[in-house]
Amino acid sequence: MPAKKSKLLIAASIVAAGSAGVYFYFQGLSQKVSNPQDSAKVVPDEAMMAAFISPNPQALAQLQRFGTPGAQKLVGMGLKTFQEQSLAGTQIDFERDLKPWLGGAMVALLPPDAAKTEPPKLLLVLSVKNKISAWNFANKLKSQPGATTQETEYKGVKISEIAEPTGKRYSVALLNDQLVMAPLRKPLELAIDTFKGEPSLATQQSTTKFFAESAGVKNPIATVYIADYPAAIEQLKANLPADIPLPWTLFSQFKQVKSMVAGIGADSSGLRVKTIAQLDPKFVQQNPQVPSKLLPRFPGETIALVGGNGLDKIWSQATARAKDSPEVDRGVQQVRSSFKRLDLDADRDVFGWMNGEFAIGAIGSDRGILSQLGMGAAMIFETSDRPAAEATLKKLDAIAKSNPTVSVAPRQVQGKEVTEWQIPQQGTLFGHGWLNENSVFVAFGGPLVDVITSTPPQPLSSSPSFQAIATSLPQVNQGYFYIDMEKTMSWANQYLLAVQPNLVSPPVAELLNSLRGISVATASTEPTTAQLEMLFALKSN
Repeated sequence: MPAKKSKLLIAASIVAAGSAGVYFYFQGLSQKVSNPQDSAKVVPDEAMMAAFISPNPQALAQLQRFGTPGAQKLVGMGLKTFQEQSLAGTQIDFERDLKPWLGGAMVALLPPDAAKTEPPKLLLVLSVKNKISAWNFANKLKSQPGATTQETEYKGVKISEIAEPTGKRYSVALLNDQLVMAPLRKPLELAIDTFKGEPSLATQQSTTKFFAESAGVKNPIATVYIADYPAAIEQLKANLPADIPLPWTLFSQFKQVKSMVAGIGADSSGLRVKTIAQLDPKFVQQNPQVPSKLLPRFPGETIALVGGNGLDKIWSQATARAKDSPEVDRGVQQVRSSFKRLDLDADRDVFGWMNGEFAIGAIGSDRGILSQLGMGAAMIFETSDRPAAEATLKKLDAIAKSNPTVSVAPRQVQGKEVTEWQIPQQGTLFGHGWLNENSVFVAFGGPLVDVITSTPPQPLSSSPSFQAIATSLPQVNQGYFYIDMEKTMSWANQYLLAVQPNLVSPPVAELLNSLRGISVATASTEPTTAQLEMLFALKSN
């Protein structure tokens, strides 16, 4: 598609902006809104990808409960500016011409006719909740100064082909309660074929349930479906300029994922995202899925935490992917080189024995050697190969002993023997020990050695912040991430931004301050199904 979109597609893009702020703005819309399944009924089943946006009144009501006044003002101003810029030079006014009749919008990509280097064909489906207003909108498109319109029929359906003075063309047709548009005529003909009975995206058995339910989110406001993930990625690679780099994570699941559905919705906790991926059985590598046993070891002062199972398998998967990805290979080699400088083999001495649950946390503390930084870190690893773990720690202790300014000595803490690295007149820099027969910990910062070896009186898992941010996600999972944004911003204001006040711009800080926190969990209900759930927990206004 040309970089400068036609007026029609620019107008439609306002609906598909994809930002939570859009939904704050859609106040007062009718209760009659569409759903992905309604729009999918006119999208051909060969569609590679479809994204559906709906101004869901229930979602809007939830979102209006959240956000600081400053954040809501920023979102409103940003959306208004976006609308003004997008509609500049047109006769289209969002409030007058689009809002009264728009019940939802779906953007679908159909495969190209020939070579994969050609761009996919675009089809836009707009759900109509007021046919008179939609008819007025279509007439306004036709009556633009200098525009010409040709009326034709295809299988009894009238198609309006509109040509702008710039040479851009697009076609429009009304299929009951769906207004379909496309830059080319062919996608409209395919949509009409589907409307007349050809297989549609809504009839695909493998996706109907997940797509119709927006991956299971409450009060859905956006749904994205990729029918053929490998084909979609190939198209993306083929049609992007060579100078635009893409993250390796986009391609890391290239062979594993067959299709994917993602839903975005709003509930009483904030903005929630759920993704369900159908995996190719040939590439499925299951990781253990169990409730965390290590989470209660971390105190309520924990700022951020990441955990899961089987770092040895995760590392093996990364090294396998490195064979097909130069970017992944560079990362793997950098990790190996870093450990090699410590005379450690990453495969054998580090990740090789990390075959149980693990948890890595940043913990706030202003005591001892951490007084100037305000936080430290603690890690716990379960292993079935204790001798290998002990051998690695002994190598690290030997390196520390070679430095004359560091003393390495044992200490009894809560009945457990820990080894500490101490710096004169500063305190303990690093410590490690065993919490039980198969759980080893390392802590950066002397105060955290005492914290992690003790059972916290107020563990993170029972803290109000964690309860609000993380407990609505699957507790039986393959991996999780948690960050308390209130604690993070409090720490940043005291230690980071006090030194570098311009590091975070005021608008970004305002938005971050509207968050309570973020949590993520991955799970699998079936061997060939992978699920990811993410919650942006928002502050109540």
